[in-house]
Amino acid sequence: MKLRSPHLAVLSLLFVFGGILVSMLAGVWQSESSKVPATYTSGEFAGQYNPADIRGSYSFADVASAFGVPADILVKSFGFETYENPEDLQIKLFEDVYGVIDGKEIGTDSMRLFVALYLARPYTPEEDTGLPLRAVQSLLEAGKIDPESVSEYRQKYSVDISGRIGSDAAATVAASVAGSVEATGESSAGAVTGEAEDTTIKGKTTFRDLMNWGLSEAEIEKVIGMRLGPPTQGLRDYFIEQEVEFSEYKDELQSRIDARQ
Repeated sequence: MKLRSPHLAVLSLLFVFGGILVSMLAGVWQSESSKVPATYTSGEFAGQYNPADIRGSYSFADVASAFGVPADILVKSFGFETYENPEDLQIKLFEDVYGVIDGKEIGTDSMRLFVALYLARPYTPEEDTGLPLRAVQSLLEAGKIDPESVSEYRQKYSVDISGRIGSDAAATVAASVAGSVEATGESSAGAVTGEAEDTTIKGKTTFRDLMNWGLSEAEIEKVIGMRLGPPTQGLRDYFIEQEVEFSEYKDELQSRIDARQ
């Protein structure tokens, strides 16, 4: 039997949508990002969600849902309780509102560290990762930090964010949510206009940053032994996806960048 074009079109639609229906019933098809973190693959916490996989695109509500840490504690610990519907704000806002303060960075890695400490799960933060002083206090009040060790945590991680909470921060949040953040001066990203560009590799550093700092695509691929991710993808997120340690490649990439300065 010879099928005509209309018949073929109908059969094609049935094939496509029928496949989607079967996938949905099987739990395979997802029309939206599930925001489900990766799990530990071995050890005591095997099968449990790994805080290292928290992304900047996660909202406070996403983190609370995945890890069971109350959203109000997360919001208050990072100074966003005065905003409307703060649980819907994304973690990547930390870098725009706070950035680097006194040599410590309040960013996505801060949320990873906070959740790991709250749940007593293993996690190694970046060297310059900080926590708001109020976040350390939240951990103490929740019994997640030994009172005898709180001074150690404060000295190692704590940053006073009180000077960044106010009208300037509110404007930055509004602009970021609208997708039009302009990082100018200390009120938005902690950078001072006129300073030399910081070429220190951090977790949020992107592949585009590496190329802007003098490394070619071929050179980066040679160092990491893999194809590059999207130009705007953060290195830490990329290596988490590849299930390898960020630190294995960070030093070599940094040394090559430093040699070009």
